[in-house]
Amino acid sequence: MYHIHVYFPLQQKEKAQSLNDLIRQQRQDVAQVFPLVCKLVGPHKMPMFELHAQSVSDELVAWLDSVRGEFSVLIHPVTEQELRDHTESAIWLGRELGVFEEKLDV
Repeated sequence: MYHIHVYFPLQQKEKAQSLNDLIRQQRQDVAQVFPLVCKLVGPHKMPMFELHAQSVSDELVAWLDSVRGEFSVLIHPVTEQELRDHTESAIWLGRELGVFEEKLDV
């Protein structure tokens, strides 16, 4: 299982919603697409929306990179090691924003 977080500034909420809609329409390999979260939650440093996927192919990563525009995207596995998942094991598309590490279990 993988989580994919698409970060957006609040002034680009409409663009983020359009990307969310595009993913829902075009990506059958994404198990769940969640609504926009327009506040800071968990370890995340910007508003974001989340995707869940059983696996992450090179094709999915390339597609996300081609449609994300200026948004940063965090892709990470889901294991018992939350801190490692969000840091060492993470893939970033765009600017690496980092996470609030103190909010993650080691």
